[in-house]
Amino acid sequence: MAFEKPPVIIDTGSYTIKAGFACDNHPVAIFRTAVGRPSYLNGSYGREPYHVYVGDEATQHEDLEVCYPVVKGRIVHWDNIERILHHILYRELKVAPEDRAIMLSLAASTPMSEKFRCCEIIFETLNCIGLCIQPQSVLTMYGSGYTTGVCVDMGYDKVDIAPVYEGGLIAYAQTSTGIPSLELHDYIRRLLEERNIKITSQGVLRDLKKKAYITRNAAYNRKTGKRAFTLPDGKVIDISNEAFMAGEILFQPELAAPEWDVLSLPGAVKKAVDMCDPELRSELLDGVVPCGGMSMIPGLCPRLKQDLEVLTSELVNVYSSDEAYALSWLGGATFGGMPDAKIWVTKRQYEDFGEKIVKNKFT
Repeated sequence: MAFEKPPVIIDTGSYTIKAGFACDNHPVAIFRTAVGRPSYLNGSYGREPYHVYVGDEATQHEDLEVCYPVVKGRIVHWDNIERILHHILYRELKVAPEDRAIMLSLAASTPMSEKFRCCEIIFETLNCIGLCIQPQSVLTMYGSGYTTGVCVDMGYDKVDIAPVYEGGLIAYAQTSTGIPSLELHDYIRRLLEERNIKITSQGVLRDLKKKAYITRNAAYNRKTGKRAFTLPDGKVIDISNEAFMAGEILFQPELAAPEWDVLSLPGAVKKAVDMCDPELRSELLDGVVPCGGMSMIPGLCPRLKQDLEVLTSELVNVYSSDEAYALSWLGGATFGGMPDAKIWVTKRQYEDFGEKIVKNKFT
């Protein structure tokens, strides 16, 4: 549908939210999916004036009660997500919602009831002129240039594998590994505690995780694998073992804990592909697309390709991108620029048909 002004593209992640315009090749704003209010209120919001902090500001103040409204890709706090959307339009993008359409990327598992709630906020509260809701996995494929393949979404608190065929999600074949970024943080922390090094700050653990790498054959070369890290107090520690193991447990989770009932990353991809029709499998394996911050661990894509070819006995193409953290948003920018009226619900349609039009467009 041709709107007078480029639609706004918003990718709702558990850790960061990305926003920009369909005419851009990179998000205008990327910030923490967080809302902070003064802790002294004790939940008594509205009884007295107070300042609300959104995004990175919310995590930088110690005297705030911080809410993370998106958990495992699902919106769990609607008042705060409304606050974030308002912040995006008025503060980050500086646009009037009354003359903008919005494309919203949500988790593939988002139920219809939550899509209805999004429509209420977009049309009734923000008064936008149009809305399109698409699964993040489908948009990720568009962002990588594919319409058929397997999206491997390696996020902050979830790792979802979702096959996509010709732009349509194969919902029944979705699976997960159970080893998101948070689990890596916890694993690194436990490894350090075994050496009597205690770290509780998630920020420090995130920085430690950036030292992780993955080898093709799981061989540990002490010389090339040496890593050092400077703690906040200035002390320098050797994290060679932690850097190696943090990446390796994605492919051999039993190394972390034999009792873990989780799939390896290539095992989860193979499971998702095997759940699809046999005639689709080769085509799906020709477009395996890792995305999310954790997918940018050095060496992940070559190792995933190698292990998948061993497991499936087929040629596998694993897409690698320097912008893997924003592939879903980039796909939304591509998708939102298409002149196809079928993907949009306008404010007029919503007022005339209500939930019926939402079900027809966003199933």
